[in-house]
Amino acid sequence: MDRSHKQRLIIGFLGAPLILLAAWFGYWWFLALVSIIAAFSVYELLKLINYPPRVLMVLALIMTPLCLYAMHMLRLDLVVLILVFTAIFTNISLLFYKKSEYLKMSFVGIGSIIYPGLCLGTMILLRNMQFNGEEIGRNIVITVIIGVFATDIAAFYFGKLLGKTPLFPSVSPKKTREGAIAGFLFCVLFMVLFRIYDFVPLFTGVDYFVVALCAGIFGQLGDLVESKIKREIGVKDSSNILLEHGGFLDRFDSLSVTAPLFWIYMYIKFFL
Repeated sequence: MDRSHKQRLIIGFLGAPLILLAAWFGYWWFLALVSIIAAFSVYELLKLINYPPRVLMVLALIMTPLCLYAMHMLRLDLVVLILVFTAIFTNISLLFYKKSEYLKMSFVGIGSIIYPGLCLGTMILLRNMQFNGEEIGRNIVITVIIGVFATDIAAFYFGKLLGKTPLFPSVSPKKTREGAIAGFLFCVLFMVLFRIYDFVPLFTGVDYFVVALCAGIFGQLGDLVESKIKREIGVKDSSNILLEHGGFLDRFDSLSVTAPLFWIYMYIKFFL
């Protein structure tokens, strides 16, 4: 086993239990962890594209956890107000920037708050879901997280062992169709196990299958989108803070797509 693989395993074995424990205990623990992940992801994205207005970058990094706190309090109206304030502040700040690239990129900061910031924040909304006074969001968000982890791990290892056909060579040459299929199938397998043990009592087989679709298919598409961004910029990882895992944006790009998609599904099914 080479050194890079050891680093990947160490970070994985340390990070995964931390996230799952925070999701289990919830409340401020989970809010704090998701806020850190979201803020770092926003920062890495803005650094990748050489986001020039430093004041606006700081603004994005402040507003992201504020939005997540409002989501934790289930005050989506406050999230809208924060985004509107950020847009107005950004609009006024254009008066003080003369370079054309500043003008072109001025609203990118607001976009970064939404993706990956608020998209990751939907994990908080999933965690805080209650039905008939029963706190069932804990099991829901853990199901989503494990679905993403199962997909990523299976796609990585089966892609290395059996992968022969490139999945999307112009975006990520190392990803293979065999790995992607294995990732989806392993996610389905975990969802079948969760269904057998009735991990989320509210869920039917269809709900578990939707998790598998969100994590096993759209989550991998989210990974490809982030790979596309890095390829266009010409970098391998969003940062090296997580060693061989790259940065927070690299590690949580799939959750940035899976969590909001499944939250939309849950909201439409149970709240509309």
